[in-house]
Amino acid sequence: MLRYISFGNKKFKVLILLFFIVSLGLSTYIHIPYPPNRQPPLNNFGLLYSDIIHGVFVPRFLDVVSSYGFLDSNKVSEYWYNAQVVEELVYGRSANYLQCPVPYRDYKFEYPPLVAAAWYMSTCVAYLYTYRFIKTPSNPLEYRSIVENYVIPIHFSIQVGMLLIFCILTLIYLYKLLKQENDASRLLLFLILPSTVIYITYNWDIIAAAFTLMSLHSLTKNRYASAGVFLGLATATKVLPIFIAIPLLYEFIQRMYKTLEFRESAKRYGIGLLTSIAIPYTIPAILYQKGFSNFLNHHLTWYCENCLYLPFIQDIWSPIHRILFFSIATIMMLTILAVEVNDNRRLYEVSFLALSTSMLFNYVFSPQMMVMLSPLALLALSQNLLKYYVVADAANALIISIFFKDAEIRSYIARYINLHVEFSPWSIESPVQWAAFTRNMILLIIFLSLLSRELKNVCRR
Repeated sequence: MLRYISFGNKKFKVLILLFFIVSLGLSTYIHIPYPPNRQPPLNNFGLLYSDIIHGVFVPRFLDVVSSYGFLDSNKVSEYWYNAQVVEELVYGRSANYLQCPVPYRDYKFEYPPLVAAAWYMSTCVAYLYTYRFIKTPSNPLEYRSIVENYVIPIHFSIQVGMLLIFCILTLIYLYKLLKQENDASRLLLFLILPSTVIYITYNWDIIAAAFTLMSLHSLTKNRYASAGVFLGLATATKVLPIFIAIPLLYEFIQRMYKTLEFRESAKRYGIGLLTSIAIPYTIPAILYQKGFSNFLNHHLTWYCENCLYLPFIQDIWSPIHRILFFSIATIMMLTILAVEVNDNRRLYEVSFLALSTSMLFNYVFSPQMMVMLSPLALLALSQNLLKYYVVADAANALIISIFFKDAEIRSYIARYINLHVEFSPWSIESPVQWAAFTRNMILLIIFLSLLSRELKNVCRR
């Protein structure tokens, strides 16, 4: 029924607003880190957990002080390059923004530069506001209490505010692109996908999603410079959107040889793309060489996280996972180059295939990445394939939802089948990896179905 609702219909606008409030509100509620030691929703820490707080902030800024009120030298040396900066923070001596800890320079940070900039801003504001207007710590134990009660909630609120802005931008540009297809239901579907609800305030993927859609919209309007800039910004937020640039640049090069008039457009796209990638990455690479090197090394040496190859190579740290990714992704990207991007529909399909390649065949397929992929799925997939995608999305939402319940779920299943009971959500015997495998297999079917259809069209021409 929803697909027959007009984009200009007031009922549709009310539905979008309602779904947006419920989706973002629920996502914020389940991840909100206040009060300290808050009981997790449904007594499940996997729902409370977020990379914004528990994955990045807590180990660097809270756990450097033990619950007994002592600086933890092991934590400091594990995450920080400059112990003096930690001491100044703990004893309240960070009086202005110039003294705020800087990602890459003062401590390890595993996310790209635009996320680092947003992170610096939210942590700096949270600390400075707390120390100036609420309370300044005089000892480590007091520091820990102040961080839990004031700094973390302020930091989280700022981050959610930024994510809210980019969620709105994602909806606006997804609306503009879907308007060409006249299918209102797909816009609503994005807001109710389980992975959208769980992961939209979990990590920063919605920012990359917004920039990617802005880039595609610019291309449909023949605004090549801005299209390149936006895709570059997406890449400076999350590395993977660079895969979309590969077939598009190849297409533009092909057109340059066929149509000389297109040369200027291709040049504007290339300059915009390279500039918006080079500037954000070059600055920390030059200023903070050690931190930036550790950022790169972190990603190049990470383990098989929910990856496609785990059933076949069960050692998650095996380098074979990385070899398979670079090999298979290269083959798939070369295959995708055969598809001619000659209309908007193929622009969406090629973008979906390219981004899917960067995730599906990767040795790291974190569940929050689906937030980047879902808008492209809504643009590119047929109704039939989209049904399968929804199932994959639901399986993806299960990954973090059952991650910290791994031992309990194993214990229940072990009543009926022979299953070793332990907490090991990374191993193939874990129900967590069963959910990841289900997601991966369904996405592989979708990927191969769409790619084979496009290759058949190429052969017919």
